[in-house]
Amino acid sequence: MNSKQIFAESLEALLKKKNLDDIQVCEIVAGTHLSRRTFYRHFDDKYDLAGWYFAQFFEKSFGSITNGASWEDALSSYLSLYKDKVAILKNAYESHDVNGLRNIDIAFTKKTYETYLLQNGADTQSEIMQFAIDIASRGGTDMVIEWLMGGMKIEKEKLISLLKQTLPPVILRYLDK
Repeated sequence: MNSKQIFAESLEALLKKKNLDDIQVCEIVAGTHLSRRTFYRHFDDKYDLAGWYFAQFFEKSFGSITNGASWEDALSSYLSLYKDKVAILKNAYESHDVNGLRNIDIAFTKKTYETYLLQNGADTQSEIMQFAIDIASRGGTDMVIEWLMGGMKIEKEKLISLLKQTLPPVILRYLDK
């Protein structure tokens, strides 16, 4: 296991108990056999580590649409991971820092949509497409966070269906190809 993964495991253990904003880098380091210097060799701060940690499962789930997975399968995989990591993610999403997980999630989602749409021939630089990508990224992320924080009261399949039905049409037409 590499140093980044070791720090991520320490962060995950801490996130089971407390909010990301309340975790100190010294606590993350204390949960490992590594040094503070090693931490800062890999990460700028705890939010950078949280972003790296989140990217590890984001790319394998929703990010897989850029590697040929269907939108529904990728989102289903993503939401399944959310269910598995519910306590950790709740504490990460409660962060009010500008570098918190919500903004990281939106940025990853936006990049994924841009990559996917570009691969499928969309003009991702047009004003309407950029606006649609922003709506899909922000709205979808916020609805998934609300689903997570609210106790996942609707079935995962229903959430997937609702999210797809409400995507901007300029994006939706590229998902059904």
